[in-house]
Amino acid sequence: MIDALQEHRLHYQETLFNAVNPYHYRFTRYHANYSVVLAYISEESGDLTACGDYLRGSDSIIYFRSNFCAIIFDSTNEEQGIKAANNVFSRVQARFFSKHFYMTVITATDEKSEFQMIHDLFDLMSYALEHNMDNLVLDSSQVI
Repeated sequence: MIDALQEHRLHYQETLFNAVNPYHYRFTRYHANYSVVLAYISEESGDLTACGDYLRGSDSIIYFRSNFCAIIFDSTNEEQGIKAANNVFSRVQARFFSKHFYMTVITATDEKSEFQMIHDLFDLMSYALEHNMDNLVLDSSQVI
């Protein structure tokens, strides 16, 4: 997946950037926080459509492949974003018990543009894959 992620990264980032734009506008204008998650199952046969079953109406899910998706959690600060990601992770993980399940999360801040935030999120996923940090939700505070 590391090679596939690097090969298609720009396309994935552009797709996610377009999906994040309305959320980032509300963040900039009204300071309505949001968090973005990347989820990946290492097996090609993995199907992450179940992630959508545990989202609120204001959240969004973007499927890059059947085993790789992004989730945007509306109106979540850093703690709530991690909690929401863990909630989806724990409910979906049971379906992929013996598989490698990777999830990373980042929250909008005043210090970062939406482009930098998405770039950092993909860097987190690359880090998780390179260091085999599967079956947990990884945020920037866990990176050494």
